[in-house]
Amino acid sequence: MGVINVLRAARGGIRGAALGAGRLSALSHARRYSAAYTPEFIRSVFSNVAARYDLMNDLMSLGVHRLWKDAFVKEALSALSEINNRIATAAFEGRSYEGDTVVKILDLAGGTGDIAFRLLERAREMRIRDAAGFVLHSPALRATADITVVDPSVEMTDIGQKNAANLGFGGAIAWKNAPAESLPGPDDAFDLVTVAFGVRNFSDREQGLRECYRVLKPGGRLMILEFSHCENDVLGALYETYSDLVIPRLGHYIANDRGAYQYLVDSIRSFPNQEELANMLAGIGYTLVSYRNLTGGIVAIHSAFKPQ
Repeated sequence: MGVINVLRAARGGIRGAALGAGRLSALSHARRYSAAYTPEFIRSVFSNVAARYDLMNDLMSLGVHRLWKDAFVKEALSALSEINNRIATAAFEGRSYEGDTVVKILDLAGGTGDIAFRLLERAREMRIRDAAGFVLHSPALRATADITVVDPSVEMTDIGQKNAANLGFGGAIAWKNAPAESLPGPDDAFDLVTVAFGVRNFSDREQGLRECYRVLKPGGRLMILEFSHCENDVLGALYETYSDLVIPRLGHYIANDRGAYQYLVDSIRSFPNQEELANMLAGIGYTLVSYRNLTGGIVAIHSAFKPQ
């Protein structure tokens, strides 16, 4: 079985209605946001805060972004887990595994490499077990992740490459600079495209998602981790207050750029809610569109497939 079929078989971790209605539209926020922030400004935001970006993520989310990313990466690598299970079954039955063992991943808006490193670390930690729980000790028989990071900011990927070298991932990741709206590379190239906290920064959101569709192999999967719309009124009010009063001040004192972090707050508020994003993905042509809320909907994991 190829990687694409395994991706479909492993998709069960995502739950949630995708195409309902009943939320206030973010259209008015989006119009104000679009008028205030140009593509050039958005690119400059990440170039200016690159050196403190990872620290600010910790402070802005009180460290919770690490849990969100761990949940995202676990689901993203479900295909590798499934391949490893099939490899183990074949090995313990005394036959060779005939399917693909390399999962080609594009980490878009990958910035400083946080998601790519988590993907590689988790892939390396995976163990191949048979149905009885016995571990197959054969590193050569293991699914692997082939990762390309694409980000428009040279400053962000420069830091990512330095981090990769420090973590021992120096030659394990390809790094490229390009906007989401014009991705490098051919059609049908990747089994999986991941975008963590990046879709809301696309200059042209629909075009960026169409480009993700283009570079996915037929049957390939798009996974998005993004701030969304909280479904709990009390939690939502607390988060709004925190966003208004704390995040811009952190940007001022820690990154010396209050405006950049005010932009981040505004970008979150202007972003489509869970169902609106699902509708956009379906309109582009993705199938099996779904989402799962984390922390009451402050963040959501979105999943969609390119048809076979």
